[in-house]
Amino acid sequence: QNVQEHSCEKEQTVVEKETGHHDHDEHYGDRHGIDDETKMSDFEEVTCEHNVSIVDCDYCRFEVGVVKIDKPIESLIEIGLVQDIERANILTFTGQVRLDSTRTVDVVPTGGGQVRNVIKFLGEKVKKGDTLAVIHSDDLGQAKADFLEIQAKLELVGTTFKREKNLYEKKISSEADYLNALNELKAVEASYAATEIRLLLFGLETEQITGIKEEKEKGEFANMILRAPRAGTIIRQNISIGKIVDTTESLHTISDLTNLSVWCDIYEKDLAVLHEQFSRDKSLQAVVRVKAFPSTKFDGLVDLIDNLMDENTRTVKMRVQVKNPENKLRPGMFVDVDVAISQQGHMLAVPQTAVMSDAGKNFVFQYWKNDLWVRRDVAIGDKYGDLIEILNGVLKGSKIVTGGAFMLKSDILREKMGAGCAD
Repeated sequence: QNVQEHSCEKEQTVVEKETGHHDHDEHYGDRHGIDDETKMSDFEEVTCEHNVSIVDCDYCRFEVGVVKIDKPIESLIEIGLVQDIERANILTFTGQVRLDSTRTVDVVPTGGGQVRNVIKFLGEKVKKGDTLAVIHSDDLGQAKADFLEIQAKLELVGTTFKREKNLYEKKISSEADYLNALNELKAVEASYAATEIRLLLFGLETEQITGIKEEKEKGEFANMILRAPRAGTIIRQNISIGKIVDTTESLHTISDLTNLSVWCDIYEKDLAVLHEQFSRDKSLQAVVRVKAFPSTKFDGLVDLIDNLMDENTRTVKMRVQVKNPENKLRPGMFVDVDVAISQQGHMLAVPQTAVMSDAGKNFVFQYWKNDLWVRRDVAIGDKYGDLIEILNGVLKGSKIVTGGAFMLKSDILREKMGAGCAD
């Protein structure tokens, strides 16, 4: 029979005769013949009216729920396995993204002065020790001058002490002169230590203090270098060239945005189960989702359940630490947080995107062999975040289409799947 004249409307196909299937509504996805691979192999022995195996026929394989995925289409779909996971109860909370206070720091100048230069700006990433700005500071200049003065005095009294000690040991000088020189040396050493500590408080390193004499000759004597105390991103900036600053205001705020905190409100009805598992495990796994990036889930960890209850809202605060390596999450965003509460037993689960529906039945596409995939009707249970429980229909470890399955159903096989050999 010519393919163009091919029709199944008035006579049964070979498959109908072999399997007893004749209703087109039951061809695609009928549970007879596709429950497992052993039954699927039976169809290889069945020839369609085109005198080829029905699973190899581009016109008839759809009757038994078999589809062929060519290379161009394969690149557009995602493939995964049926997972065996620990059964859990998913609690969903609404939260708000905030900065991690342990990874955020305000940069305050250690002395007053006038801003000479700004090196780093809002939004830039910095490393620890990077120069943020240069401030001309009379306070620092005076501290350096005091240091040079006491340093010179220390050299002088040190020389005097050595001379008096030498004379005393030779019985030429009196003990009183020796002790006076010793006391003066100790007093100057104490003053030297104090001025050195003051320079350290300005943020100078020991090597910089040692080189103050040379620095004076370069005209940078009163320049105070504002450095980044930690690595991160500049999220606030309050500095410009010419501005007069003092030690009471923050000029930069630096935060590590690769790790953020999400704060959620827990109502009393959910507190008991959370408290029980948190007390036992000291942490809970969480998944954070945000509307701005619906296809992205952020792994988090519940590390704090507050000890106080808000008397007005009757809620307890819960903190979730979230990794944010691509900086997609922004402080201030509202998010949904799924927290998994462990229960006894295991279950089979697949991504929700893997499950399709047709005529009241749920199904997935499972790999069979070569480039052939077969529809498997499945019974589904509860949803667990992005996963859904599979009660029966596929086995653990089965390879299935987890993303893009709608193309196999709606685009590629729109006219054929479920319609068998109809024109």
